[in-house]
Amino acid sequence: MRLPAPRLGRVTPLLFPLLLLLGSARPFKLNVPKVLLPFSRERHVPFVLEAEGGCYSWYSTRHDTVTIEPIYENGTTCSQKALLSTQSTQATKLSSVVIAEELVTGHLLRCDIIVDTINSIEIISRTREIYVEDSPLELTVRALDIEGNTFSSLSGMTFEWSIAKDDDMENPFLPVKALFGLFRILKYSEAEYSPPDYIVEMERAEKQGDKILVSGIKTGAAIIKVRIQEATYKKVAAALVRLLVLENIFLIPSYDVYLLVGAYIKYKVAKIVQGKITGLTYLCPLGG
Repeated sequence: MRLPAPRLGRVTPLLFPLLLLLGSARPFKLNVPKVLLPFSRERHVPFVLEAEGGCYSWYSTRHDTVTIEPIYENGTTCSQKALLSTQSTQATKLSSVVIAEELVTGHLLRCDIIVDTINSIEIISRTREIYVEDSPLELTVRALDIEGNTFSSLSGMTFEWSIAKDDDMENPFLPVKALFGLFRILKYSEAEYSPPDYIVEMERAEKQGDKILVSGIKTGAAIIKVRIQEATYKKVAAALVRLLVLENIFLIPSYDVYLLVGAYIKYKVAKIVQGKITGLTYLCPLGG
């Protein structure tokens, strides 16, 4: 496919020294070579392209698939970032090419953009165990196409997170309401952590995105479940992850101790709650 000739933006004489400096300081680079974005009838899913080595003009070969808008920072007319937005109205695989042209040298950088439907979702977690009243755990949705490729962004898409019963629970007849006593799904605005800007906006609108925080209230196990809250994806199965809440209990001293015959040492049992050591209990002396 022959690409149309790019249109150069207007460059003022005062900008040339800056452009030359940027061009000579770093090589020409894009942050990613390919981007896979999900089709959505309710949201134009965005993605930010970033270029190095100069100031750029941007264009897309298919505006019906994806549009691109330059980002100007710090009041300059120099663009090193651009905002991609999906525009496809068809639930089928489409592609486009985005070209970034450096304004002084004419150097071209290329990024392939693919828009496709989500086939399945998973929950990404750093651990399956959390402690009572300790730091919350962040859970993130990963979406895959029919070939198992991971989507580059789910920014702004609405999800529904919930708590479900664990089949291995000691009391399988425990009502679902009781499970909310084990876990709490937090908003980022309720915790001391900084989410992406789109999550902040979604929380203000009382919506849930592809990231949440979960904290443990008391010991036990349950299933955290998430599904896409969009009619297009009603047949996509929910993703599940089993989490276990434990007491953060440890011994003091917590290191290996070697004793002579006839010697003894006193141990303490303690637990950490909200970052503080509480519940100190002395054990019977242990001798060697």
